[in-house]
Formats: sequence, structure tokens, C-alpha cells
Amino acid sequence: MTNILEKNNGLDKIASTTVRRKYTEVAKIVKSLKKPVEITVNGKADLVIMNPELFEGLMDLLEDYHDQLTVLKLETRNTKANFVSSNKLFKNVSLGEYEDMSIDELLDQ
Repeated sequence: MTNILEKNNGLDKIASTTVRRKYTEVAKIVKSLKKPVEITVNGKADLVIMNPELFEGLMDLLEDYHDQLTVLKLETRNTKANFVSSNKLFKNVSLGEYEDMSIDELLDQ
């Protein structure tokens, strides 16, 4: 039955002429699979088909991801980061003997 499928590393493929000639068999195969199938025209991808349960599952997953992204965006928008400049942060810190050295001089130590 599945000999009308061209196995591939990615999606399995079915020629559009096969779909036209053997629709009932193709429909049975696609409904039994847990992944989409590519329909080709002249060897090139034209359409992707899948069973309805898989499609609904993918749509639910996309909706969940969309909801999670929306929540993250709202949380990010409502979070205010308080940045403090390094000058302000280290203004009372004494560097002792390193006080007057450049970064290059400090790195050569």
C-alpha cells in the first residue's frame, strides 16, 4: 500500500498524478501517518497534506506557543531594569596602587 510513497530524509512524497489516480489509497495512507506528506508536481514540492488530527495538534501547539510569547512580551514590558553606571557603582572604591594605571598596564600585570 505504501509503495506509492517516495521515502525521503524529510517528508515522504507522492506525485500529484498518483493522488489523482489513486485518491482513496493516498487518503488512507496519509490518514494513517503521524507526519505530513508532500505532493509533488514534476518532481518539485507543490503541496503538503496531513491527517486532520495531526493538523489540529499542530494548530493547538502553535496557539500555545503564541500564548506563551504574548505572556513573555507582557512580562518583559512590565519589568523595568534599573541600570547603574559603573562610575556611580565604583565611585567610593579605592584601587590603591592600580588607581592610575591604564587597562593595558593592568593587563600586563
